[in-house]
Amino acid sequence: MSVSAIQNSGVCPSPEVQRAQPAPAAPPTEDPVKEDRVVPEERAFDRYEPEGKSEVTVCDTGAVDRELESLRKEREQLEQQLRTAAPEQAEAIRQQLDQLTRELARKDNDAYRRQHAVFS
Repeated sequence: MSVSAIQNSGVCPSPEVQRAQPAPAAPPTEDPVKEDRVVPEERAFDRYEPEGKSEVTVCDTGAVDRELESLRKEREQLEQQLRTAAPEQAEAIRQQLDQLTRELARKDNDAYRRQHAVFS
C-alpha cells in the first residue's frame, strides 16, 4: 500500500500513529447519588392529578340584545309617526327621534355589550 503526499504531510496521522494513541476516555457519568435524590417538592408535583371538574363560564348578552331591539322598534315607530304627523307635531317627534338615534348609537357597540353582559 502506498502512502500519498497528503498522508505524509503530517496533517493526518498515519494509521500506525492512530493505533498507538490511547482511546479517548468516556465522559464521566453523573453521580448515582444525585439521581436517586428527589426533592420533596418534585415528588409532590409528580403525584398531582388535576380535578375532573372544569368550570364553564357563560357570557349572556341577551338582555342587551333585547334592549337594542326595543330601541330599534321604537325608532321605526317614531319614523312612521314623523311621516304621518302634522307639521306642529313633527318638530317634537324629530327631537325624540334624534335623541333615540343618539342613544342607539351609544349602546350598539361591543364595548357596551361587554360592560352589560351577564356572566354565569
